[in-house]
Amino acid sequence: MWMVCGSLAAMLKLALRLPRPRLSLRNARRGGVVFATGLLLAFILYTFVGTNSHAVIEGRVYRSAQLRGETLARYLQSHHIRTVINLRGHCDGFPWYMAESEAITAAGASQEDITFSANRLPAPSELHRLIAVLDGTEYPILFHCKQGADRTGLASTMVLLLYTDATLSQARRELWPHRGHFPVARTLAMDDFFDRYAAWLSANSQEHTPARFRDWCLQHYKPGPAVGEFAWVTPVPTTIPAAKPFALTLRGTNRSDEPWQFTAGATSGLHLVYRLYDASGQSVLEDAAGLVRRTVSPGESIDFLLAFPKLPPGTYTLRAEMADFTGAALPVRAQYFFQFGCDAVMATIVVK
Repeated sequence: MWMVCGSLAAMLKLALRLPRPRLSLRNARRGGVVFATGLLLAFILYTFVGTNSHAVIEGRVYRSAQLRGETLARYLQSHHIRTVINLRGHCDGFPWYMAESEAITAAGASQEDITFSANRLPAPSELHRLIAVLDGTEYPILFHCKQGADRTGLASTMVLLLYTDATLSQARRELWPHRGHFPVARTLAMDDFFDRYAAWLSANSQEHTPARFRDWCLQHYKPGPAVGEFAWVTPVPTTIPAAKPFALTLRGTNRSDEPWQFTAGATSGLHLVYRLYDASGQSVLEDAAGLVRRTVSPGESIDFLLAFPKLPPGTYTLRAEMADFTGAALPVRAQYFFQFGCDAVMATIVVK
């Protein structure tokens, strides 16, 4: 915040030193542009450099960016915070996480770690955990992620929908630009979450209530197409000969409410990624299956052929998981189903 005040003070001093032009419509317009630019600069500094702290429910729920050192200690004391809910996940060993844990302990408060991402829908398991924490923790609470904009905006909106009489549109103001959230690119996932709730209400001809939102979160919410069931068509052999290539067939069943869209390209649409690791944990193979143009509707299945070359004798670990490259600029930006709580398929392969 001191940076914001310093910037505004400097702008004011500069304005006082400038010669005062004769008032005219043109000068008034110029002054308006300068004033608006100053406000925008102050907003950017406060949101993305400062604390971006706000009251969600005065005296009970607060939100902020990542606070550090004495700033966090002062905030915990001045707002009488009893629980800090960190939305960046458990990050033991990271300097910011260790410093935060020490400050919270020194303040006699509690810390809860929830793993959310600003770039994808929340995993159902983490969503359920957040609601359980909110139901049972000691208040006042402080939410934070890194910038206090996207993940924090999602959690703050949830609090209003769960525990107040705010309407859906009113609660979603916690995800407006004045809180630092801009619905562009992958951060649209935060807005998509509440769009899905609104669509569910509409489909069932219902209005929002805290009880209905809770029911949707716990019983009906699904993270897009990232829900599936996987099983081997035939069991993985006990041993595999080292002298020849081999293949395994894995069947995936779409348990989401949306179609699975596969494409022939390795870096677009859905496909199955499988990796093989040797006894030392080194990757010896990475490949993809399901490179076909096909739509798998909810409830339907698709078989994946996992092909392997001749392998030296040894014990290997196989990991297979669905990946969604839709909208990904780079392969490394693909979203994997395990990130939404759908477990990867694991198997041990013994080659003799």
